[in-house]
Amino acid sequence: MPSQSYKFVLRLPDELRDRVAEAAGLYRRSINSEIVARLEQSLVGIPEDAAERRVEPPFFAQIETTFRRDLSNDEDCLIRLYRRLSSQQRRALINLLS
Repeated sequence: MPSQSYKFVLRLPDELRDRVAEAAGLYRRSINSEIVARLEQSLVGIPEDAAERRVEPPFFAQIETTFRRDLSNDEDCLIRLYRRLSSQQRRALINLLS
């Protein structure tokens, strides 16, 4: 049984839409397929800190620091790593630790 798709309206700047369309044409797939492929690729596994910081919203680090003041560096590192895991990986980790 095929999985269901979720319809999602997305606003892109004209220049970005043109770049996505150009890449889709290069790989001979639809714009939708190009966006899905690139999202899947970007969300696989645990990204390096540098890659994660490039996609963080402005002031994210300051906000996170405010909420995690009482954590050690190791605890903070564990939280960052945990957040990068897929839901399946999170469940497996919790089962392992339980």
